[in-house]
Amino acid sequence: MNGYERTVKFLAGEKVDRPPFMPLVIDWVCIQEGLSQEEFVYDPIKRAQAYIHCCDQYNIDCILPDSDFHEQLEDFGQKPVLSDSGYHADPILEDPADVHQLPKPTFEPGTRMGNRLITLQEVLKARKEEKFIFGICIGPFTEYCNARGMEDALCELLDDEDATMDGIKFFYENGMKFIEKQMALGINGIQIVEPNCSLISPAMYEEFIMPLHIEMVKLIQSYGGASRLHICGDTNRLLPYTLGTGTTILDVDSEVDMALAYSKLADNQYLWGNLSPAEDLYLGKPEDLFPKVKKVYDDTHNRTIIAVGCDVPPPTSVENMIAFYEAVEALK
Repeated sequence: MNGYERTVKFLAGEKVDRPPFMPLVIDWVCIQEGLSQEEFVYDPIKRAQAYIHCCDQYNIDCILPDSDFHEQLEDFGQKPVLSDSGYHADPILEDPADVHQLPKPTFEPGTRMGNRLITLQEVLKARKEEKFIFGICIGPFTEYCNARGMEDALCELLDDEDATMDGIKFFYENGMKFIEKQMALGINGIQIVEPNCSLISPAMYEEFIMPLHIEMVKLIQSYGGASRLHICGDTNRLLPYTLGTGTTILDVDSEVDMALAYSKLADNQYLWGNLSPAEDLYLGKPEDLFPKVKKVYDDTHNRTIIAVGCDVPPPTSVENMIAFYEAVEALK
């Protein structure tokens, strides 16, 4: 059973040999494959080849070829700064109203989002129906926060919700177009990345952001794809709302109570996570991984795609990554 077959059956509630193994390996792939940050970010072919090789080598059931957190905003004019410590970009909105002066993305080759499409095409050519292939879309709230600046965005959502929501919806419309472009290639799903939602209350999420996520989930599923909603941090209080979006998969970080999350799943919903990236995988001992994986498996009655709760830390050893996979394989 390959990664694609395993995941399709798992998400259909059918019997599989083991849960899918899908750690997020963004910077880890870059390091393992010996690419510079610039190559990884800007060369769509090298990025595709790096993910294909690394996901094959470490038995990862999916390929989600992400590179950096500000990829979409660069097509709106954000200027990146690459360094040994990663990727940094300053806000591009001096005022919420400036959002309508931003350039409109074209999705053409050579643009950041256009190059993402090229990367996905290369992955599809190499591993279609062998690996479960995900696209990615930074969610509209996080896009707006990154464009405006976190503090200003959060304060303005409280003080001037109309102007703030106008900006958020601007990025939502682009996100919907980007989802359509990716799904039209024939990929298997999209991860909606909204880490900043853990910074707002459940009531604010329900009022302002949840309706947008519901429509993004519907669009992905209209193509027959699996939607993934990824929000970092302690999202226990958000569970009724994030699962209420109808998402196929809810990504949950290590702070989340897995038994609680399991109790709120609809019949056609699944979890992803939730070992600690640092404590369990990067700093942990290989022999300690199986009991941690088994606890997630038991607490959620085999309704969880196994991963750490966010990205694999770049310094994680190959020994620990192999042990992580072997812990999942031992669930057979």
